[in-house]
Amino acid sequence: MLICDNHRWMELRHLRTFQVVAEELNFSRAARKLHVAQPALSRTIADLEAEMEVRLLNRNTHGVTLTDAGALFLERVRQILDDTREAVTEARRRSRGETGTLRVGFIGTLSQSLLPTLLHAYRAQYPFVDLVIREMGPTQQREKILSGHLDCGFIGFAVDSPDPELETFVVAEDDLMAAIPANHPLAKKSAIRLADLKNEAFFLTAQANAPVFNPWLVKLCQKSGFEPRIARETDRAATVLNYIAAGFGISLFPSSIAALATPGVRFLPLKGRLPKYRYKFAWARGNPSQALLQFVRFVQERRRASASP
Repeated sequence: MLICDNHRWMELRHLRTFQVVAEELNFSRAARKLHVAQPALSRTIADLEAEMEVRLLNRNTHGVTLTDAGALFLERVRQILDDTREAVTEARRRSRGETGTLRVGFIGTLSQSLLPTLLHAYRAQYPFVDLVIREMGPTQQREKILSGHLDCGFIGFAVDSPDPELETFVVAEDDLMAAIPANHPLAKKSAIRLADLKNEAFFLTAQANAPVFNPWLVKLCQKSGFEPRIARETDRAATVLNYIAAGFGISLFPSSIAALATPGVRFLPLKGRLPKYRYKFAWARGNPSQALLQFVRFVQERRRASASP
């Protein structure tokens, strides 16, 4: 409904009725088009003019014409009805999570594998969602999600115990691989055991960026019978790879990192029954964003589809 002068109300159906009559300039044709009786149509127009205190149509034996005020009103009515239809369409899209802004965090590892394919498919299906992606470590992602600066994130490795403030699920898995200098004696092998690295200097990403992953690697080494000698931690995986290429030491990475072609680095599979690196997707519990909830469903469906035989 629309508010008029003196706070009286006018229904949208009155505007639609007037538009049809004004465009047809014939009450009989307009009545048939609107599927109403002609007398009822005439009363609606008369009520509209009375409410507005404006003559919109001239009626005589020669037919119906628009007054100057009626022509102006028709122009405005068309815009109002077009805007209303557009508003209804946008509201329906928003309620289905097809519009809005979605802020997504991700770890750099996934930029070489899962993320490009996933976001390309999402963009094709939901072109009206403004997608904003930001690379950052797991700890920072969690903070940004809980503070409302991110809607969700591909946070990478996480422990299996539930987070009381986040909803999570596994979105992908990778085998663990050893990254060693290309001229290292082990580089000639097709695969090695984790214990083969017991005398090597380990280079890892910073503890702040991998608060769960690094301790997990240490425990895997301990289960293989040795305490890893951590020579240095750096902010980014690419920096670690440069150290390895220069011959300073070795590291352990998810297999997707092997897609980062780095001259001087050889990636080797690890023998034995080692656990996989599990990437997790996360969002804040109770976030009401329909765009987020639709994205969550989309990611879950893609995950199920990729896991199907």
